[in-house]
Amino acid sequence: MKKISTYLLLLATLAGGASCKKVLDQAPQLDYDETKVFGDIDLTNQFLTDVYAYTFTKPGNFMDIGNSTTGAGTEELDNSFGGTPVEKYQNGSWSPNDNPDDIWAYTYRTIRKCNLLLQNLDKVPNKHAGQVTQSDLTPRRMKGEVFFLRAWNYWELLKRYGGVPIVTQPLDADSEVLRNARRSSVDELVQFILKDLDSCSANAEIPLVWFGPDPNNPGKELNRGNIGRATKTLVKALKSRMLLYYASPLHNPDSAAAKWRNAAEISKSILDDGKYTLAPIYQNVFLFTDNNEVLLSSNRAAFSEAIADPAGMGWGGTNPTQNMVDKYNMKNGKEITDATSGYNPQDPYKDRDPRFYASINYHGAVHKNVTLSMLPSGNQDPAIGGDWSRTSYYMRKFQNANNQSGVRRFFPIVRLAEIYLNYAEALNEADGPVAEVYNAMNTLRRRAGITEDLPAGMDKHEMRRRIRDERAVELAFEKQRFWDARRWKKGPEILGTDIYGVRVTRNGAGTLVYTYIRVESRAFSDKMYLFPIPQSEIDKNPSILDQNKDWQK
Repeated sequence: MKKISTYLLLLATLAGGASCKKVLDQAPQLDYDETKVFGDIDLTNQFLTDVYAYTFTKPGNFMDIGNSTTGAGTEELDNSFGGTPVEKYQNGSWSPNDNPDDIWAYTYRTIRKCNLLLQNLDKVPNKHAGQVTQSDLTPRRMKGEVFFLRAWNYWELLKRYGGVPIVTQPLDADSEVLRNARRSSVDELVQFILKDLDSCSANAEIPLVWFGPDPNNPGKELNRGNIGRATKTLVKALKSRMLLYYASPLHNPDSAAAKWRNAAEISKSILDDGKYTLAPIYQNVFLFTDNNEVLLSSNRAAFSEAIADPAGMGWGGTNPTQNMVDKYNMKNGKEITDATSGYNPQDPYKDRDPRFYASINYHGAVHKNVTLSMLPSGNQDPAIGGDWSRTSYYMRKFQNANNQSGVRRFFPIVRLAEIYLNYAEALNEADGPVAEVYNAMNTLRRRAGITEDLPAGMDKHEMRRRIRDERAVELAFEKQRFWDARRWKKGPEILGTDIYGVRVTRNGAGTLVYTYIRVESRAFSDKMYLFPIPQSEIDKNPSILDQNKDWQK
């Protein structure tokens, strides 16, 4: 009799939209035989919960690379303490045998669980049917959810490796069929993912969202306890993200307008649905789950304030760079390189984009009742070393500056601001900087507190640059830039550039002096746009599974 092993996980509790009773409050932890699991809908649901946990543990965890994050593999963050796996991305020493973010085996194990569910869900009896208090849990709805989860897992493989073997049966890791499975093309994999997403969306029991009135039961509310499970909106959100990636230079070198237009249309449909809205205050998006901007998030100990608190208050080891600070415009919307912006290099933190103050701690900032000093002998003097920041900046985003250290925050996996940015980027590439592109960009900037709209008359190239900079600032530290750099093919500028910080001193007159220094040089080569297939997988059948370009031995 077949056994299904399910593993006790740290709870990958998901939330999206307004706060509610979390859907993944428990994870399965026992061994069940297959007949028992698929003979009881509640046990089947536990197994499905396990798949949710496996799928979103990594995307929903800020510290996804050891004691650091993929953001530290870009120019937005630096690690002050050494020995973290992300350093391999920084210095270019990663390989098919040693990749800190290799998810190949882990993800195929999760896909196997999806395939096992799809193979058996039609047999699961619904013992809740006909009850006075009828559960909304049905095998049919669960099947729609599994299509969404399988699609998400294949998306995680696509963005790392490109085309991969498409497996639709619950094959064991040592299966001969699996060993002989060829890699799909990127086009084939995209179409397969879209088919799974359409299967989820076509399921009548999958709602648009899990809050508000139930459209199928007048007078009743949708079960908010299901927030975090698949919805038609999350299907659209994954399409928005994947189709934007598919339309980008990495996979669309000729910039075919139709690909960009597909990404724009699905993004716009989410905005037009009107189920989610931008939070009025930017910083509150990351402090309170009770906001209607977040489509999907994780509460799985996703962000501990100790990670980013200044040294002496917490670990202080993952820190913003001067490169990142320079991307924040002035509050009037003008870039700091604009002579009319009001930027003063002798008072560089005055009147900046309000998102700067919500995201970054700097010399003179007050954090948890402590004024941070980066001066020699100050409480955050970078010369101290260890956990003290090498750049003289610390993260503030995801933190309540008035709270004690150690508070754990949810981490956003998908939020509405990303959809605005996806829409603006895709539409600009398809049609140029039309009014709708300006509207999407200015909507985000106004919410942030920028007092002036983007200047009129920009061409597609200038708008592209503005959109990319806006994306860097709006989504700072949300684990997007590591992938944006790849899809844009901007590796040397974002992944392989020099990293800068600042030293703050006083001159003889007591005036503050800001001196900008190079902290580190990073490495990048073109083969790194895609991850290498793990060498252990290549070795199983090197004549079938081919390695990505230039990663061969």
